Amino acid sequence: MTAKNLPSNIVNGLIIGDEETYIFLFREYYVALCSYSRRYVGRKDIAEEIVSDTFLKIWENRETIQIRTSVKAYLFQAVCNNSLNYIRKLKKEEILDEYFLETSSGNIGFAFISEEIDEQSLTMESINEKIEEAVNSLPEQQKKVFRLKRFEGKMNKEVAEIMGLSIKTVEMHLSKATLNLRKTLKDYLPSFLLFLLLK
Repeated sequence: MTAKNLPSNIVNGLIIGDEETYIFLFREYYVALCSYSRRYVGRKDIAEEIVSDTFLKIWENRETIQIRTSVKAYLFQAVCNNSLNYIRKLKKEEILDEYFLETSSGNIGFAFISEEIDEQSLTMESINEKIEEAVNSLPEQQKKVFRLKRFEGKMNKEVAEIMGLSIKTVEMHLSKATLNLRKTLKDYLPSFLLFLLLK
């Protein structure tokens, strides 16, 4: 996924629900946003959940979102707000002190350091490798259909013509491939990326 595949106006891509725009932004900022959220909530798993939920909320409200800053600034502000809301929720439930006692103080309040930058590149590389491995493990027909549909952006009719299959058969292979990939990747991919990739 590269910027040249995106709409010229990324904000417009978000509003119209362009999947390549969402996946590009998710891959571009996911780890940095997780590190940012982690400064507030102190736990990697909670931060990942907050970032994933942030993207999902943007997707669900895409027709009404208003972005008056850069998309990057908007994403970081949204993650900040959702992280603070999470902390407020804990405080309201009177479990905030207990939460932070159970959370290593070493996770909280530190700047984005070089190790995290290294972790960002490693994480995105790992995600891409997991996707590639999972797709390559599919039966041949499912793999071809999925690659043409999801990676090359072909319509079902185009895939059917390329592969010499009926549209119904293409849909069947795509459905089976999606089911197999959900099972394989559910423990590895952030929920929003899995949602977009396999929806």
